[in-house]
Amino acid sequence: MTTEDTHPDLPVIPPETEESREPRMRPRDRRIVQAIALLCAVSALLGVQWLDETNNVEKNLKPPEKVTTVPAGAIGEFLGARWKVMKREKAQPLATGAQKGAGDVTELRLSVGVRPGDAASAKTVGAYGLVYRLVDGDGRVWSATGTAGATARAGVAMLVTVRATVPRSKADSVELEIQAPKSARKKGEPLASLRFDH
Repeated sequence: MTTEDTHPDLPVIPPETEESREPRMRPRDRRIVQAIALLCAVSALLGVQWLDETNNVEKNLKPPEKVTTVPAGAIGEFLGARWKVMKREKAQPLATGAQKGAGDVTELRLSVGVRPGDAASAKTVGAYGLVYRLVDGDGRVWSATGTAGATARAGVAMLVTVRATVPRSKADSVELEIQAPKSARKKGEPLASLRFDH
């Protein structure tokens, strides 16, 4: 073995020309480009997360509603019970202090008769979470309170008094809507409610 065999000559590397050299970014420019790319990636990630959260809220917190409309004076079946608006009255709301002269609102009182069909519907009718509200044709909603005169029992008619304070101009046009408790809704089904035409 000779020296030429153990130390061969390296291949000849041609000299670089100006055209063959790739232009390189300065470190400061590279950091600026990386910061812009990171900002775009974070913005896209937050946007996707926001859209996903919006869809989740619409599915779970604002479920679709299934409204059953009952003509005036008719009986409606809802939550295993029979419902009917018996009487509708307007009254002055309770006023205190500066509100004594306020005449632009009125208290609307509706007497609603209900007869639960079985023990399960009696439990639902008397349960916490049953929502009473008054709605107008423009989609405005006024919350109402419903108080029962007695404990709901299967097959026994009872009277529920629904009270709400509404603008005097809307007192004759609002409709009563009774909404099932959210706990009674099964996953994937719309939230049921009963609306009485006036």
